Amino acid sequence: MNGVRKPPVEYSFAELDRELIARGAQVSEEKRFKFKDKEGTPQRDCMVEQLKELYDPAKSLKPDEALKHISTEELVKILMLKAGKIGASGSRGIWVGEGRFDYFDIVDEQVKRNAGSVAAVCLENSFVDKARGYAMLRVKNYGKTFNLCDFEPFHQQSVAAMSMCTGFLVKEDVVATAAHFGNRNNVKSLRFIFGYKMEEPYARVDKFFNETIYKGVEIIDRKLIREGKKSDWALVRLDRKVEGQRVAKLSKKEIFCCQPIYVMGHPCGLPLKYAPGACVRNVEETYFSAYLDIYSGNSGSPVFDGKTHEVIGIVVRGDTRDFRWTGKGHVSVIYPNSDIHSEGAGCTRVSEFIDKV
Repeated sequence: MNGVRKPPVEYSFAELDRELIARGAQVSEEKRFKFKDKEGTPQRDCMVEQLKELYDPAKSLKPDEALKHISTEELVKILMLKAGKIGASGSRGIWVGEGRFDYFDIVDEQVKRNAGSVAAVCLENSFVDKARGYAMLRVKNYGKTFNLCDFEPFHQQSVAAMSMCTGFLVKEDVVATAAHFGNRNNVKSLRFIFGYKMEEPYARVDKFFNETIYKGVEIIDRKLIREGKKSDWALVRLDRKVEGQRVAKLSKKEIFCCQPIYVMGHPCGLPLKYAPGACVRNVEETYFSAYLDIYSGNSGSPVFDGKTHEVIGIVVRGDTRDFRWTGKGHVSVIYPNSDIHSEGAGCTRVSEFIDKV
């Protein structure tokens, strides 16, 4: 390998991402974000805002001499390619075995009521055909999109075609979600859907009356600390009060290890999924970790106490992979896994923002 340069595609996502940050930290602010793809769109504004939050702590980084032969433009292209191959990303997985259920499978009435507080959070361009009193959510087939094996749960269902995360109602006109999805640059492009759930098997859930879709108006407060497992939350004011949905009750009690919990949200942009039978693993001042059955798209999901049914935290971080390749198709990563280490999902404690609601 002496004198032979490593092909760009063989570098890890983290290595290439670090290099992009290092280069960006050394150019002026007005020239830092000049990539033309998605110029002027809410998605790009959101991406730029997220990147800016990475740059300040990255000012000490220096470009890698071994990567200097890769142009910044080429670096961005490779990163986008790798991000697509990772899969809707962020990576979470299933603990022990599949434990997610559709709304129509929920038998606990308290859990069903809490499902009413959960919102799918997406961007304005996630919808089409908005002129006839309703809007159609852009969707695609879950199984085909991720090249899933036929036995993978929900593989025949539809998923949101555009970026989606989760939030929950904490006041009649306020939603809590993950700060890494919602910020002051994109808040007016955010859309909140309550009732994106399957009430019976094989139901279509891509049509929503306009009055059931809510718009983001302002960020009431927000905190995002990317270093370590710290705060990641945002409170978003909606354009009007939400009617017919439940406001989640936030817990003021202490969180403890082995505390029984459950989560509800929109993994990979799927209709609402309920994942019970989890527990708190480790508790710190601003966050806790837990063995939750989650995927990308679960960011912003409320974590409920299994006994009181109060919200104790927000899902904000996962691990490294959602799926693994079998040779014939992808299947969910099952933890514990000897090849992939996981400490469980990282969750911001509601005590971080409960006094601001």
